[in-house]
Amino acid sequence: GASPRAVCVSVGCMNLVGCWFGAMPVCHGAGGLAAQHVFGARGGGAVVLLGATKIGLGLLLGDSMLKLLLIFPRTVLGSMLALSGCELAAASRNETSHVGTLVMLVTAGMGLATSNIAVGFLIGMLAAAVL
Repeated sequence: GASPRAVCVSVGCMNLVGCWFGAMPVCHGAGGLAAQHVFGARGGGAVVLLGATKIGLGLLLGDSMLKLLLIFPRTVLGSMLALSGCELAAASRNETSHVGTLVMLVTAGMGLATSNIAVGFLIGMLAAAVL
């Protein structure tokens, strides 16, 4: 896996470059935004509050923040991740065609089977083009 420093640097670079093009703040997945929505965030103020809190904690606690994050209960994190996954999966409930459903299942299945989202995406795109 990637080190915490490598993840922080890549997310920071994406956001520093993206802001000049009007991009929203991003990370390496959609789970965070879905989790915010599940837990009540409905506007831009929630993102600003979360960002300000993270900056404040980082400045206040520095390296000790990583130690606190490492002892965060994984059961709580897993529950939050499950809820955000359900929120993301709910987007598929409007799919009415059998082909569209098959493409979704192939994409998700290949991503899980290979443990590689990029492979799942590419195979899903191929399935969409063929079907």
